[in-house]
Amino acid sequence: MIKTIVGSLLAALVVVSVAVALPRQQAAAVGGPDVVTAGGAGIFPAGASFSGIELAGGTFGIGIQTDGAGTAKGDLEAQLNGTSLIGLSQWITVTGWITSGAQNPDGSMSFSGTCTLDMGDGTPPTGGLALVANLSATGLTLTVGSTVLPTLPKSDGWVFIE
Repeated sequence: MIKTIVGSLLAALVVVSVAVALPRQQAAAVGGPDVVTAGGAGIFPAGASFSGIELAGGTFGIGIQTDGAGTAKGDLEAQLNGTSLIGLSQWITVTGWITSGAQNPDGSMSFSGTCTLDMGDGTPPTGGLALVANLSATGLTLTVGSTVLPTLPKSDGWVFIE
């Protein structure tokens, strides 16, 4: 009985020691599952473009839960605004369903799943595209299909990883 109690206390002490010794982001990665919520807005640097659309800025919203073993469930939506080739305002919407995700050693999160891309030009949205996202405290980078979009820097909003 005493061996069981002492063993349990030592195991708990090891877990607490690791959590205290590592920075918060690394301790969360050791601990397992993460809950990620984020909402932000930003302005693209000059020259950013996607499929011929000159990007000005955008917003994003994310709600994801990981299980610590690489599986995740959640949603991601990003709306990018820009100017079309003929000078009209155009809104591009990426709606994603996340199925895997993990925290990186630097505290950022990487996610993947599938998405629908609506170019906002009157053509039907394209669904079933591969989606890869990297979220950090400074912004969001998306890869839709095989196209890497410019990083949307976060100038307003929050990123919460617990």
